[in-house]
Amino acid sequence: MILEAAVFLTLATGTPLPRPAPIMDERPDTLDMLFLGDVMMHDAQLESARTPEGYDFCGYFDHIAGMAEAADFTVANMEFTVGVEPYSGYPCFSAPYEILEEAAENGIGIMLSANNHICDKGKRGLASTLAAYEKLKNEHSVFHTGVYKDSCMQAANYPLVIEHRGIKVALLNFTYGTNGIPVPYPYRVNSTDTLEIKEAILRAKADSADIIIALPHWGTEYRLKHDHAQERLAEWLVSNGADLVIGTHPHVPQDRDTVGGRHVIYSLGNFISNMSLANTQAGLAAKIKIVKRYGHKARIDSAECIYLWCSRQGYKEKGFTTVIINEMEGKRQEWLRGSDYDNMINSRNRIRKIINIR
Repeated sequence: MILEAAVFLTLATGTPLPRPAPIMDERPDTLDMLFLGDVMMHDAQLESARTPEGYDFCGYFDHIAGMAEAADFTVANMEFTVGVEPYSGYPCFSAPYEILEEAAENGIGIMLSANNHICDKGKRGLASTLAAYEKLKNEHSVFHTGVYKDSCMQAANYPLVIEHRGIKVALLNFTYGTNGIPVPYPYRVNSTDTLEIKEAILRAKADSADIIIALPHWGTEYRLKHDHAQERLAEWLVSNGADLVIGTHPHVPQDRDTVGGRHVIYSLGNFISNMSLANTQAGLAAKIKIVKRYGHKARIDSAECIYLWCSRQGYKEKGFTTVIINEMEGKRQEWLRGSDYDNMINSRNRIRKIINIR
């Protein structure tokens, strides 16, 4: 600890003895963050969760809850609107409030909604989604970013800046588009507009953010390698101040790279869904450690990717669930259908050869 400069010891003779030189505390302050991919809400998921009393999504986060709760902040992309009945899956998503509650109760503390499905239910959907997130904030202290009721709220709250142990992190979540559906006035959805993003980065710097994390919704669906447009935008983001880039949208995991000395993870893939196309049941979780030592700037100390697997209804368990693949190896007997276990292992092994993430 730093001793107060005014403290002196006095000898019996009354001669002051100068205190030793200050000893700086070299123990770092750390901030651990976990990032998850797309939380989807397809028709089969809604039907599976339906009960006489409402909806029950138990099991969705059980196998990653420990990892989520161990992080200081866990972030997930919620790829649906909330609260517009009748609830529906693809192509126009609307989910019940219970999925947000289940996520919050299992450690998901930051939810992203700047994605291509946020305008699926139009103005009514945006209003009900924002009301749901406000309720979630009041009931579970969960943060939300990506969509706002007007431009004033966007300017005041974009980027989302969080702080823990003296480390400030700015999160910039934005999307390439909204499936051709115009964002209804006066609502605002963060877009891949470089002027808008640059303004958000400048606000983050003005707010003394230690670390700026860009969370783009981008890329080519179902492609395991990033495309040229992603690479160009990643370079622009880093050159303009982003310390880390983590993407979503392709529904499959993509490769990672280092751009200008900064980590870029192009796609985390799905966290949970009813998709069964090749590679769509595999996903990544990104574990990020931020370190700040006294007198030094904060930095990304590590960025680890962990393979996940979404097991659909009736395969591993009765309902839908997502597991950490490494923790499940050798446990084929725990599956209701062993073929899903085999698919998990084979898919992981095939994907990591292509995207080169071990």
